[in-house]
Amino acid sequence: MSRREGAAPRPEAEGPAAPAPGDGTRIATIPNVLSLLRLASVPLFVWLFVSGREEIAVVLYGVAASTDFFDGLVARRFDQVSEIGKLLDPLSDRVLIVALALALVARRVLPGWLAAAVIVRDLVLLSAFPLLERRGRGRIPVRRVGKAATAALFVGLTSLAVGETSFPPAAVAEEVGLPFVLLGAALYWVAGALYARDAHRLVRSPVAPVP
Repeated sequence: MSRREGAAPRPEAEGPAAPAPGDGTRIATIPNVLSLLRLASVPLFVWLFVSGREEIAVVLYGVAASTDFFDGLVARRFDQVSEIGKLLDPLSDRVLIVALALALVARRVLPGWLAAAVIVRDLVLLSAFPLLERRGRGRIPVRRVGKAATAALFVGLTSLAVGETSFPPAAVAEEVGLPFVLLGAALYWVAGALYARDAHRLVRSPVAPVP
C-alpha cells in the first residue's frame, strides 16, 4: 500500500550510537586485543619455561613482549587510544615482567632480592591507582623514564631467559641480561618516585566540579 500523500514519514527507530573514531570508550580495538593476548600468553609461557621447554617459552615471551611496542604504535597512528587500553597496556606489561622474574628466581638465575625490588614497586604503584580513582582523580600520565625502565627489564629478563636455552647467544646472555635488569630496576624506582610525586599533586589539587 502506498503512503498517503502528505503524510509525514515515520521517524526511524534509533539504536545505540556507534563509537566515534576517537571515542575513548571503545573496547574492541587492535591495541586492546594485543594487550589481552599478552596477558593470555603468561600461563602458557610459565608452564613451558618451568617444564623444560625453554626455547619455545623464550620465543613466545619475545613475541608477547614485542607487542608492547606495536599496540602503542597502532593506538596512536590509527586513533585507537581507549580508557580500557590505558589500563590493559601497563597491566599486561607488569604481569609479563613479574611472571618471568618469578620463573627466573625459581631457576636460580635471578637473585630473589632483585626480583623483589621489581615486584614490590609494582605492587605499591598498582595499589595507588584505585585510591586515585576513588577520589575522582585522573590517571597518572606515563613518564619516559617509566617506559625506559620497562624496556630495560624486558631486554634484561629476556636475555637471562635466553641464557637457559640452547640458542647460540646463551653463552653471553647472562652477562648482558643482569646489567639490564639492574638498570631497569633502578629506573623503575626512579619512575616510582616521580609517580608518587605526581599522585601527591593530584590528591592535593582541587577536584573540578561535575557539570
